[in-house]
Amino acid sequence: MPPRKQKRRKSMKLLIVDDQPGVTEGLCHGVNWAQLGFSQVQAVNSVREARAAMLNTVPDVMLCDIEMPEETGLELFKWVKKQGFATRCIFLTAHAKFSYAQEAMHLGAFDYIIQPAPYSEISQVTARAVKDVQASRDQKELTQMGRAFNEQAQAITAQAIRAFLSRQHNERDVKTLQGLGIFPRSDRNGYLVLIHILRWEPTADHWEKQLLAVALNNIAAETFAVHSELSPIASVDEHSYAMLLQNTAGEEMDLEGIMRQLMYISNVAQQYLRCSMAFYLDDKLPVPKMPDLWEKLLHMQGENVTLRSGVFRLKEAPRQPHIFRVPQIRTWNTLLKDGYPEAVKQEAMTLLDEMSARGEMNADSLRSFYQDFMQMIYFTVGGSEEKIHELFYQPEALELYRNGMKSVDEMKALIRYVTSSWTEHKSVDESKELLDKLKQYIDEHLESELRRDELAEYVHLNPDYLTRLMKKQTGYSLKEYVTRRKMETARTLLRTTTLPVGFIAAKLGYNNFSHFSYTYKKIMDVTPQEERHTEGK
Repeated sequence: MPPRKQKRRKSMKLLIVDDQPGVTEGLCHGVNWAQLGFSQVQAVNSVREARAAMLNTVPDVMLCDIEMPEETGLELFKWVKKQGFATRCIFLTAHAKFSYAQEAMHLGAFDYIIQPAPYSEISQVTARAVKDVQASRDQKELTQMGRAFNEQAQAITAQAIRAFLSRQHNERDVKTLQGLGIFPRSDRNGYLVLIHILRWEPTADHWEKQLLAVALNNIAAETFAVHSELSPIASVDEHSYAMLLQNTAGEEMDLEGIMRQLMYISNVAQQYLRCSMAFYLDDKLPVPKMPDLWEKLLHMQGENVTLRSGVFRLKEAPRQPHIFRVPQIRTWNTLLKDGYPEAVKQEAMTLLDEMSARGEMNADSLRSFYQDFMQMIYFTVGGSEEKIHELFYQPEALELYRNGMKSVDEMKALIRYVTSSWTEHKSVDESKELLDKLKQYIDEHLESELRRDELAEYVHLNPDYLTRLMKKQTGYSLKEYVTRRKMETARTLLRTTTLPVGFIAAKLGYNNFSHFSYTYKKIMDVTPQEERHTEGK
């Protein structure tokens, strides 16, 4: 058997930094660096020279003295970290100060050697650093290979889907992909979904269609993986994408569940991709029959001339009225409409506890409870997708929506959120009046911490609802708006008064001066001191 071919290792670069030429000379010739894998060894005698050398060629390993004239090795390593260089730093010093070792390790140094040390020890420590660099390189290479494979697999699957739906596919190619587990199997039923990109928000970046397909694949994979659903997506044209859904293990989702998850994907796309979508589908069917359904879905897409967003089932199979599998839930929409969300919460919590106590709670019954509860919410808002979107706009709310059927505790968290957020939507004028009142209150109490719950209580609104209202009108969350008003006031004081910066910080409720300076720089792009200096010119 021929010997296994060894992987060729990429050569490495070493930088030696010490203010004593005799030390750098000795290190250059006292260790067999080539044997350790170094093809380039450079020695310098100051921090300034080290910086210049590293800007030209970033070393893999650096042997560095700590105490040097002008600047220390610790200061050099701080600069290295700030530049984002992945150099392993081994400090060499004749001073056995604990504070040096402590700071070196805190900065992330690879090791610390007390001089004088035999070259054999320096060689051993450096060999460990070389091994660490190589391990990082191998991991990065594996990650890149895995990413390349996934991207290639997605591209191949997408091409196969396009050919399959247009009846131009090669049966052998499809079977190969099915064997790899990346294309739906022909002997199982599945769902076919046409995803229609309707419009982009004015401020959105328009995604190139292949990149958008990758983004949609990632969102769908994360959404449906919980339910063991295979969900490859392929771009068909500039505005259309095909998604094939098939269960790979366990009990498959019903049409109701699929439609709810598509609504979740729609909300994610609206929030993060800044585009609106329509989804067209029908009930599950054998995979070989999907090309026939695809033609009907394309026709349905063409009929959507008003570009209405949402999740739509094929017209030939009108949606049946929802049958509540947990009958008690059916009456809760009346309680919500009449303004009794707390009663709904209490009844829902009690029902969950009773079902658990009777041994009736399992994955199926929890799924039924979740679907009935969400259907009840949908009925209560009159089928308004805008109101559903507003209710689950925040990332935390989307997570609650998505995880509701995972456990009883997650379902209870979803119930608490929905019932606590259930506030009758105010008219535009009422909302503006409330926010104007709140803004005035904020301006009059900038010296206070101004917690979210306190502000919500002042205008008698649910905190989550108030945050959404503020975000909708100002573009900022409640916390962001308060912080911005404080920084705008600070800027005015810095420009128009001679008050000490520390006094201004305290006046605006910041007891920690560093936190105030950091926040000011983050929002205004300059430090408070720079603001005052600039204004004084």
